[in-house]
Amino acid sequence: MVDREVQKRNLLALARSQGGFQFSRTFFPYTSSKIGPYYVQSAAIMTNGEVYAAACKDMVQMIKDALPGFKGVISGGESRDWCFSGPVATALGLPHTMIYKTDETGQCKVIGASMKDRDVAHVADLSNEGSSPRDMWIPTIIKAGGKISDIFFYVDRLEEGVQVMKDLGLNSHAIIPLDEYAWQVCKTAGKA
Repeated sequence: MVDREVQKRNLLALARSQGGFQFSRTFFPYTSSKIGPYYVQSAAIMTNGEVYAAACKDMVQMIKDALPGFKGVISGGESRDWCFSGPVATALGLPHTMIYKTDETGQCKVIGASMKDRDVAHVADLSNEGSSPRDMWIPTIIKAGGKISDIFFYVDRLEEGVQVMKDLGLNSHAIIPLDEYAWQVCKTAGKA
């Protein structure tokens, strides 16, 4: 369930952050090798300390609402996820694990709290194609002995990643789902 007030507040804050949204008359090449008319940089929210603190607080509340009494480990993937996963783990008083991208051997490196026999909630900056959770983060959590049922995003572009999260058996949550409501908020704000 999306909290529309939280979505709107964070969406407008991200849109006002330098580099938060970029639009093109042609296209942007995405890391997924696809192209699109706009680019989202969730980490841009960090340019204003108060706004960033509020965004992290909203992420914390989203986790508390979705997983009441959660006492596991918070994980985040290299490197933009760490903008949210570290502060969120600290605010929740929970251990944090950083998952580094695969190396030349095809293995991800894990630094931080042990996930063995622990529930893990993954906190990420952005969902688009879902390839990083599918190919790196979730397999690494499982290989380390962790159990994961929920993943939390600051922004969800509502692209192929939605189905990937379902295929992985994950409950996916987002502060800013870029749904019809979000685009209407942006359109209305642009007229003000």
